[in-house]
Amino acid sequence: MSVISEPETYGKAMESEWFPQWRSAAQAEYDALMKNCTWELVPRQTNMKVLRNRWVFRVKYLANGEVGRFKARLVIKGFMQVYGVDYLEVYSPVVRLETLRVLLTLAAVWDYEVHQMDVTTAFLNGKIDVKVYMEQPEGFKVPGKENWVCHLQKSLQKPV
Repeated sequence: MSVISEPETYGKAMESEWFPQWRSAAQAEYDALMKNCTWELVPRQTNMKVLRNRWVFRVKYLANGEVGRFKARLVIKGFMQVYGVDYLEVYSPVVRLETLRVLLTLAAVWDYEVHQMDVTTAFLNGKIDVKVYMEQPEGFKVPGKENWVCHLQKSLQKPV
């Protein structure tokens, strides 16, 4: 079993020997965001505070140590927001390990069945009611509208 290095930027992912897998993972994430109408493109205005984003790349391994899949997430750089002005609290849907241990212990004690599932776009269900603008994702700028920005309609993850 070899461990695959996870790139820190989109550029590094595209320069990696694994770039076809990283590109495919980023495309799948982008397609899910588009299918869910997460944002609309609007012309950039001088008075807009436009947040940046970045791609987060992860390799998911199977229990036997083999590569299960390559995963890419688009996350917003929430640290650029100002509380009370353009602040929007969104979270990456990650369960605390202690919580998982308690639930699995209870399931074992009470002889319950436990099922695992992966909802890849669960975080996209939260609509937002404030104006949040974001740069277009690296690698996915719309030709002819490269200077336009994304007006978010639904929540996006921020790095944790």
